[in-house]
Amino acid sequence: MSVPTFDARLLTGRLCPAVIVYLHPLSGAAVVVLLAYVASLGLRLRTARRDRPIIAARHARLAPLAFASVLISWLAGALSIAWRREDLTFASTFHFRTGTAMVVLLSGSALTARALRRDRPAARAWHPWLGAAAVLLAAAHAVAGLRLMP
Repeated sequence: MSVPTFDARLLTGRLCPAVIVYLHPLSGAAVVVLLAYVASLGLRLRTARRDRPIIAARHARLAPLAFASVLISWLAGALSIAWRREDLTFASTFHFRTGTAMVVLLSGSALTARALRRDRPAARAWHPWLGAAAVLLAAAHAVAGLRLMP
């Protein structure tokens, strides 16, 4: 008796292969744009005087969405390598490493955001640096991803 195996083509068999191949890069571009916008709100928040509560609320509302989008995009990229790219070894590319580092930095940023709500001074010092490093890394991540395009 043989053990049934999972074939990823069952999930994607009805979609055009070109759509599957370009799904991660296109969604990744949207994620980078959202991440840059959230970072710009955070940067404006540091110098804003008049609209500070509005900017802070928008940043606090969109940052978790950007973080979740990065996590989903990271997972989609990992799955696309595992399921659709026989020419690449899983987790061996610079693109994967920069994506993983971005997830780690944004996880730290999310944790410091929680501490900011409790008015922790260390969180106030670390939070913008983690976010800025993640956005800069996102630019390198996008360039590294362009090299992997089919």
